[in-house]
Amino acid sequence: MGWQLTPGIGYCEAGGELVFLDLTRDKYFALRGLDRGAFERLRAGEPNDSDAMSRLVATGLLARAEGASRLDPARAAVPFDDLASHEDGAFSLPMSLRAASALHWARRAMRPTAIGTTIGKFAEAKRRLGVVGDEGAIVDIAKRYAACRWLVPVPTRCLIDALALDRILLSRQLVATLVFGVRRDPFAAHCWLQTPETVLTGTSAEARNYTPILVIG
Repeated sequence: MGWQLTPGIGYCEAGGELVFLDLTRDKYFALRGLDRGAFERLRAGEPNDSDAMSRLVATGLLARAEGASRLDPARAAVPFDDLASHEDGAFSLPMSLRAASALHWARRAMRPTAIGTTIGKFAEAKRRLGVVGDEGAIVDIAKRYAACRWLVPVPTRCLIDALALDRILLSRQLVATLVFGVRRDPFAAHCWLQTPETVLTGTSAEARNYTPILVIG
């Protein structure tokens, strides 16, 4: 038996820190000192004494896994293209209605008490589908969503738009990748939706300023 990160938790190294995102508790934090040392040893497959392991388990970061431990940091190759690299999408009333419905849903789904469950359901849906969706079909839907977005009186936020578009895509059995990222000095967090070739929400330039910390899809 090994160890894995508890579902809804991801991490990365940013600015020399090991930074973690815990969606269930809706918080970012860094492991430092003895806790970081214990995690680094566990990740490297080196022995830890019982006190060190007790501290790590108490953080809620770890869950038992079948086989060897799997404690890799988040990874995502952020593409250079975004929707500005494509022709504008066409406005349509049906997409306007879908966008409005998805955005109002996303406002509820991103609440601190709901975001962990929301992302867990997205992750499971993407596992069931199993493959990245067709690039052309995904970009076409994202362009039409962007063309209608201005009509919906919901403030633009990176997470709300990523969740809303991801929901629309999953309703079409299309899988894109939802990425949470962080940067240090000063600390900031960002979220975006992407395919292997195109950033679908926000811009590629903005996304590339962040280190992926949790990747869903």
